[in-house]
Amino acid sequence: MSSATEDLVRSGNRGASLSRRGWSLRRGWRALRTGVAFLMFGLGVLVISVLGLPLLRLTWGRRPDSQGRVQLLIHHAFRLFAWFMEATGLIRVTWSGRERLRAGPLLVVANHPTLIDVVLLVAAMPQAACIVKTAALRNVLLRRIVRGAGYIANDRPDPLIVAGTECLRRGQSLLIFPEGTRSPGGRLGAFRRGAARIALRSGRDLVPVVIRCAPPTLMKGQPWHDVPASTAHFTLTVMDPIRVGELPAAGKPEAAGARELTELLQGFYERNPHVSR
Repeated sequence: MSSATEDLVRSGNRGASLSRRGWSLRRGWRALRTGVAFLMFGLGVLVISVLGLPLLRLTWGRRPDSQGRVQLLIHHAFRLFAWFMEATGLIRVTWSGRERLRAGPLLVVANHPTLIDVVLLVAAMPQAACIVKTAALRNVLLRRIVRGAGYIANDRPDPLIVAGTECLRRGQSLLIFPEGTRSPGGRLGAFRRGAARIALRSGRDLVPVVIRCAPPTLMKGQPWHDVPASTAHFTLTVMDPIRVGELPAAGKPEAAGARELTELLQGFYERNPHVSR
């Protein structure tokens, strides 16, 4: 091998090494900022639980609209958190049809590719109840917020359906992830029938939101520090409502109708080109 060729090889290896080092530094810096963001989230939970809720109780007591006031407080807190993540370059968010989420009451369903989907959706909805994991009720600080906002635990299906239906009948919007948890491995998980049963019982249309995140981040089973080297771009598209009352499923017994509506809803998401796979 000539000396000139050897110099080119060494130069190429050196360039590749510098490139890998720069990529690692970018990821490390993003991981640090992500850690700061989640620290801020935890501090926000503490502030709302210890200061925000007591102040709301002093002002509003146990009036019928007290849950709506707590939901509005969470809405503003999530807006601040989403703004921080965008301002620090961790995420970029593009909406289509966001204005449709401001009217209510709505029964909103969405796919669930990342950990912060609920943050982005609630940040766009001034008032909304959510279905939450039972684990949230075992956390002292989160339990106070969940109960204050009238959020619904997902541990028992039948009480969940009753509570979700009553929520809509009281004039509150409801947000549900039909998968029940984050999508496995970037693909859709099997849809549960809760959203369909609530839609059939309440007579409410379903408002689908399609969420995509590229490059993927904060997925199920992915450590929070395992971040991409570039900004994660979230695209949230609010689709036209699914008119449940006009579907054949609406005229069937609840069990059969819910099964049919759930299959229709999952097929809708599986066929949508904007859903990450």
